[in-house]
Amino acid sequence: MGGMSRSVSISVRLIAACCLLALASIMPASAAAAQRLETFDLPSAQGNIDLNVTKLNKVTSLKASVLLPDGYDANPTADWPVVYLLAGIGDNHTGWVTSGQIQSIARGLPAIVVMPESGKGFLMDWWYGGQRSGQNWTRYMLGEVVPAIEQRYRVRPGRQHHAIGGISMGAYGALLLGGQLPSYFGTILSLSALVDSQNPESYAALPSSVGAPSYESIWGPVGGPYATVSNPMKTVENVQGSRVYLHTGNGVPDVTVPFSADAWTKGAAIEAFALAQNVRYALQLAQAGVAHTFKVRVGVHDWPYWRREFPRAVQWGLFNRPPVTSSASATRWLYKTMAPYGNAWGVGYRFAEPTTNVVSIERDGNAVKATGTGTITINPGAADWDASGAGTRPECSFTARMPVTRTLPAGCL
Repeated sequence: MGGMSRSVSISVRLIAACCLLALASIMPASAAAAQRLETFDLPSAQGNIDLNVTKLNKVTSLKASVLLPDGYDANPTADWPVVYLLAGIGDNHTGWVTSGQIQSIARGLPAIVVMPESGKGFLMDWWYGGQRSGQNWTRYMLGEVVPAIEQRYRVRPGRQHHAIGGISMGAYGALLLGGQLPSYFGTILSLSALVDSQNPESYAALPSSVGAPSYESIWGPVGGPYATVSNPMKTVENVQGSRVYLHTGNGVPDVTVPFSADAWTKGAAIEAFALAQNVRYALQLAQAGVAHTFKVRVGVHDWPYWRREFPRAVQWGLFNRPPVTSSASATRWLYKTMAPYGNAWGVGYRFAEPTTNVVSIERDGNAVKATGTGTITINPGAADWDASGAGTRPECSFTARMPVTRTLPAGCL
């Protein structure tokens, strides 16, 4: 009897093991390997966003949604590429989750997808008569969101593995932020952006769409230096060395998409404006030698068309190698800014006083040149993700009145 019991026990264990193997074979993925969406508070510890004065999209606090890819939890030592997806006006950090259906359209994408809040601020540090305080979306995104994501998740190093994109307002922001931190972002994805923020239709439409008192409160005078340096059309130099994917519809609704009166009227008009601007922008990129792809398809300014386009951009290659793979290999570049501090291709910079004119920072081999007015501090060796203006090579740093050209010792850059 004892032998029979052991035999039965062994048989039961074998049957159970076989059942488990059979179940594992028919399951699409283990729970540990599945996509995982998480949302967490991401307040501005540096005071960049004043929630008492800002106008957010449907929320009263700053949060981020992050989609982790299949295998993230199952492989605790693996690192992953990252793509930031920015919202349009009317959506918050959940826009890409709900309207964008990101868990479906990014299925199989081996990357971390970050969807932060961007308010209705066009990812700008609002001008506010030159004060630039209280609505500092650029500083929040580059100085707080990116470092927080780097600390919280296992992000693969290297600008090839970092992309930023968005729809509408978020697409404009992606071009702006990608250009302001080229050391980090190697690919920029722009879906239906108004890429010329100084264009007459942009000047007329943008303030009311974000609830701003006036265009000038965000961009300053339409012909002024701050509006110019914040205009993707006027700063193509900042995205040289990166890959740019542009998409707009042709302003004609696709009859296979469910009817929406708002999309067929307002959405059609906005997309027609975006198309005209992107045609000119693509020409600017071509003339500047920027690696880019421009796709025009049937469609209007609405989510069904952006949901179609994102998988096409993935197929195009969000994480393909950019023309310049690292700050160290970017030996000749031109970078325009009016930010109080930042990171130009691994060269940290800070201004003694907020600049009132566009500053151009250039590198040519071991020479660094800064053209503008005021005093600048140059701090070489900035980490790819670090937009604070700091560097890691204090022996190479210098402070000088502009214009200034300084040839640095070998190994500084």
